[in-house]
Amino acid sequence: RSLFVGYVEAKQKQNVVDYDDLLLYWAEMMADADLAGEIGERFDHVLVDEYQDTNRLQAKILTRLKPDGQGVTVVGDDAQSIYSFRAATIRNILDFPNQFKPPTQIITLEQNYRSTQPILDACNAVMSLAKERFTKNLFSDRRSKQKPGLTTVVDETAQARYVADQILRAREEGIPLKSQ
Repeated sequence: RSLFVGYVEAKQKQNVVDYDDLLLYWAEMMADADLAGEIGERFDHVLVDEYQDTNRLQAKILTRLKPDGQGVTVVGDDAQSIYSFRAATIRNILDFPNQFKPPTQIITLEQNYRSTQPILDACNAVMSLAKERFTKNLFSDRRSKQKPGLTTVVDETAQARYVADQILRAREEGIPLKSQ
């Protein structure tokens, strides 16, 4: 608590704001319907990338900026939401299609250019277990006979050690680091 108080005092002395402050001030500004309308009219199109990692405040800013959804495009993958520790909520992307009338169009990109099909088969199996999700079937033209394995470790330190050991093992087997 004292660290946070000191942090706030330091920001105020320097007349600076951080990312959270910017969001709070922007949301407060967008709470004024006239001002939100004026700002929203300045933009024909608004694109939000990684929408699965936005928080409720960010979603509120977007809907106040473009309340009818006209010109709004969000890009994201409900299966890759990783910022819940920063208050991101998967609800934003899952609920997005039905926020506007008519409902938004969903375009699913299923072809993967980086992974091999056995890895994507495992991903598809895991994603199919989600209670709520956008249906997709990932595929790749990259083939491989090697199947992914499941490794369990006791904690993050063991995970880091395991990854480092695997990299070193592969290097010793002749696989250059830049190829891993």
